[in-house]
Amino acid sequence: MKNLFVVLVLLIFTAGSFATELDYDSLYEAAFPFESQLYNNIDPFEDEDSIKYAYSPYPLFRTSAYLYFKDYAIEPGYYSLTPRVLKGKDYVFFKQNGKVQFIIPVAKKEATPINFYEANTPQIKKTIWQKFSSTVKDKFYSTAKDSMKAPPPKSHIDIKVEIEYIVLTLFYGEDKYILLFKRTPY
Repeated sequence: MKNLFVVLVLLIFTAGSFATELDYDSLYEAAFPFESQLYNNIDPFEDEDSIKYAYSPYPLFRTSAYLYFKDYAIEPGYYSLTPRVLKGKDYVFFKQNGKVQFIIPVAKKEATPINFYEANTPQIKKTIWQKFSSTVKDKFYSTAKDSMKAPPPKSHIDIKVEIEYIVLTLFYGEDKYILLFKRTPY
C-alpha cells in the first residue's frame, strides 16, 4: 500500500512536468506573420521611445546563423529586438539601423518571473566612489525628476536549440516573449 502511494505521487509530479512542456509545432502553426507593411519600414513608436529614454531601450541581438520563420529567412547579423502590439497581437520587430527588417509574431507571451533579472543578469560591482556618486546623483534627481529621462526596462535574451526549432526567449520588462524559428527552411 505504501509503495502504491509513492508510485501515485511520482506519476502526478511527472505528469505535471510534462504538462508544462510547450508544444512547439502547434505554437509555430498558430503564429501568423503581420499581414501589412510599415510605412518606409519605420517603427511608428520610435519617436516616443527616443523622448522617453536616454538611449535605445531595446536589447541588441546577434545571430550567426539563419533563422527561418515561415517565408522569412533572417540573415546573420545584429538586430535590435523591439516588442510591439499591432492590431491587438504581439510582435517583435527585428531592426537594423533604425529600419524594421522583419516583423515576427510572438508564439507565447508570459510574465517574467519575480527576481529573474537579479538572478540571471550580471550585476556591476561599484567602487566606494561610484556608490557615493550614485547616491548623490539619486538625491539630486529626486528633487528634479522632470529633467531626467526614465531608465530603460531591464531585458535579457535566451536561446534554446531544439531538434526542429530554435526558441528565442526575450525578457523585456515585465513580459516574456517566446519566438519560434525553424532550423531549416523546409
